[in-house]
Amino acid sequence: MWSVLCIILVVAVEYIFMTRIFVGNSTLKYKVTISLAMASLCSCSIINLFQSLIINSCKLREILRIFSEIDQLFSSKVYRTLIYKNTRLFLTLQFATVILVGIIIEVLIIYVNQGYFRLPHILANLSLLMPTLVNCTAILHFVNLVLQLRNKYKYLNSVLESSALTPCNETISDYCNTNYVTPIDTFRMKPSFNEQRGYRNYSRRQHFRNLRIIYSQLHEVALLMNYTYGFSLLCATVWVFCSLIPTANRIIEIKPTNINGHILTASLWTTYYFSLIGFMALSCSLAVNECSRSPVIVQDIMLRGDIDSEVMKELKMMFTQFKVMKIEFSACGMYRIDLSFLCDIISGTFSYVIVVMQL
Repeated sequence: MWSVLCIILVVAVEYIFMTRIFVGNSTLKYKVTISLAMASLCSCSIINLFQSLIINSCKLREILRIFSEIDQLFSSKVYRTLIYKNTRLFLTLQFATVILVGIIIEVLIIYVNQGYFRLPHILANLSLLMPTLVNCTAILHFVNLVLQLRNKYKYLNSVLESSALTPCNETISDYCNTNYVTPIDTFRMKPSFNEQRGYRNYSRRQHFRNLRIIYSQLHEVALLMNYTYGFSLLCATVWVFCSLIPTANRIIEIKPTNINGHILTASLWTTYYFSLIGFMALSCSLAVNECSRSPVIVQDIMLRGDIDSEVMKELKMMFTQFKVMKIEFSACGMYRIDLSFLCDIISGTFSYVIVVMQL
């Protein structure tokens, strides 16, 4: 019901602002670009709301279920404490920052454009915050899931690194402390050296196999996230780029009067949009880089001279699996979301500004 209500309100906001855009003394170029920005803003928010009703709810539950299974396989209270201790505070700070910065920018825009505050102007500008917050919420959902995925890859790599540092001939205390009693119960004896070594090798093989299972589940989560949020990422990219263009036009066509205020609001909006895209691209790059470290760590383990042949076979299968199951995040497969994508957005915006200034 809340989603349907938000969709109705977003459609109403889009209709009101689209009818007001063509009224006034603005240039045709500004009217066209601001129309694209408004259309992309409201369309992206409506698509995100529909996806949350149809696709995201089921897929998100599946992603969280797999995350829970991975946590059980790790079975480390220290890991759970490190990952989930400050999650609620981190999410609260994210949403509070997004809402607060948006309100401050909208209030500055009202003051710069009107020179005074009136209730109709305040309500009209603040109504634009709703579709903006819907889009930001979709981006933050994706970013936090990617960061959770990255943390699990990071913990898996730390377990692999500890395996590389642990000597293969180290005694397993749980096994060696086991008492074997003869049928007549006359004396106690410890297992033989060959039995201890065989159990150690079996334990290490099982350990690496468990890590392979976890890695496979993490890869499945990455595929689910691409399927669930791919179209939302495409819409978010179009929205951000279409919003940067009228901001650049406003700076180019700005009049000498109140130039400082217009530059300030344009700079704040530009920083706001670039921060969203940068946060999204950075989180994806961190997850992909952490995933890429796993085959390198496996190679370091394989270079050791005290590896049993059966354990070596398991490590070779692990290395092949890790090389094949690489992850990447993309917008419907059209382009990858990483730091190079952020550079493309920045270069595209500056190219547009330079071309427009030459006309």
